[in-house]
This record gives sequence, C-alpha cells and structure tokens, in this order.
Amino acid sequence: MRLKRQLSQEEIADLIGMTQSTYSRKEKGVTNITMQEWIKIAKVLAVEKDEIYQASISKKDIFKVFENLNIPPEFLEKINFLQKENFELQEKLRILQK
Repeated sequence: MRLKRQLSQEEIADLIGMTQSTYSRKEKGVTNITMQEWIKIAKVLAVEKDEIYQASISKKDIFKVFENLNIPPEFLEKINFLQKENFELQEKLRILQK
C-alpha cells in the first residue's frame, strides 16, 4: 500500500514518528509493528487498519511450519534469500519510478 501511494520509507516513517531505519526493519518483518503503529500507518495511508494489518509471525514460527513439512533447509535458505532480494528490487524499482 505504501508503494501504491508512492511514499518512500522515509516519508512514511516521518509521518508516523519513527526513523526510516526503524520503519524499514518493521516493514521487512525484522521487528514487529505494534497495534498503535498499525493504526498510525493506516491513517497515513488513508485506509482502514484491517486493509493493511498483518498479524506478526516470527521467522522462528515460520521455520517451524516448514520443518513440519520436511522441506530441506537449503530450500528455506533460498526462500529467505529470494524474499530479501525481492524486497530490495521493489525498493530499486520504486526509486527508478520516481
């Protein structure tokens, strides 16, 4: 939704009262977004919170699910790498579109 609204991480971070680096970690799922932050983000994006809200699931919990499916660890590592690469490419694309 942030990208759809053509807002940079820095712009939205300023609008909700945090640093860009903190917002980036939250957007990537490295740290959790609090309910109060979800509300602020929704207000900035002019949407209902439920439209953007995603329950926090730790990477540890995600890996437990995959472990139960007997997915080889090298596949999980590749998935993690591709997720990071995808995020970085989305950011580069956003910058190029500006």
